[in-house]
Amino acid sequence: MNDNLANLLGALRGMTTLVWAQRCTPRALIWMAVSAGFAGLLMVLTIQPGRGGDWLMWVVGFYLQFLVPLACLNVCGSMIRSELQANTLSFLTTRPLRRHTIFLMQYLCHVCWLQGVFLVCTLLLFGLGVALGIGGLGKLLVLFVFTQMLAVFAWGALSALLGLLHQRYMVIGIIYWLIVEVGTGMVEVSNINQFSMLRHVHTLLAQHESVYKVFGNWAGDAAGMAAAVMMLATLFFLAAGALLFTFREYLPSHEAGQQ
Repeated sequence: MNDNLANLLGALRGMTTLVWAQRCTPRALIWMAVSAGFAGLLMVLTIQPGRGGDWLMWVVGFYLQFLVPLACLNVCGSMIRSELQANTLSFLTTRPLRRHTIFLMQYLCHVCWLQGVFLVCTLLLFGLGVALGIGGLGKLLVLFVFTQMLAVFAWGALSALLGLLHQRYMVIGIIYWLIVEVGTGMVEVSNINQFSMLRHVHTLLAQHESVYKVFGNWAGDAAGMAAAVMMLATLFFLAAGALLFTFREYLPSHEAGQQ
């Protein structure tokens, strides 16, 4: 039992090192720094000092609703697909680990990297809000970070599943986001909106008065249910992805060299 645990921890440590080395290249870090600087400049130019509503439209309306799920789709959707395209998937599957364990470890490594990046981004955004004279951000920060963590886990798990389903996971993910996340999330006459993770994100954030005032049509109740649904959705997507990766053979013949 101890040997198995040691092997799992060793494999997880090795995968974590590899993922962070791949994601934290000088080119990637420079690109992220330039993008963050450009976005910060746009916010400074478009947000009037003390206007919390303008700041929320950027942070919640653009960053959390659009940029975060798109980044999850790009990073977690490619975690297995990129190995297939590089013809290195066989090196993963021949390790003395079960296939579902490899999938879950890959997800954990990639989603933890995303959580770290988004946490830094959130702190910078809230720091910019303080610099612009927007008050009352302390309590919102705690709620925002909690909501973002749940959203990244759920969207990351969904993206990992989409990456296994088809090599055009970006296109499928964007269509899914438009139809399910945005489309069904706006439906008020039935419970079909419960399939939208974005709606549950809205429900959680609407617990804060300033968010509720700016986005007045967001539901402000059943926060505990919203958090529970997001956690259950994460487990469901992970279980589906683990089963698919276990029983489906992925051959590199049609995708090798496409990176």
